[in-house]
Amino acid sequence: MKGIDWVVAVSLVAIGLSCLTMSASWLFNQDTLKEYLDTFLVICLFAGIPAFLGGLLYWIFKRK
Repeated sequence: MKGIDWVVAVSLVAIGLSCLTMSASWLFNQDTLKEYLDTFLVICLFAGIPAFLGGLLYWIFKRK
């Protein structure tokens, strides 16, 4: 993939995560930025930990 492909892919993921976070944070409290950031952190952790573990397992098996 070229550089512009990565930029487009990362921006689409970021837009999707922000939309998911916005809809989830409006369920609890619409007025605070702290609620938005807390929900964003939780969503990123739930998405990032499995992606990291999958990448780590892929790297381990690819190395052998």
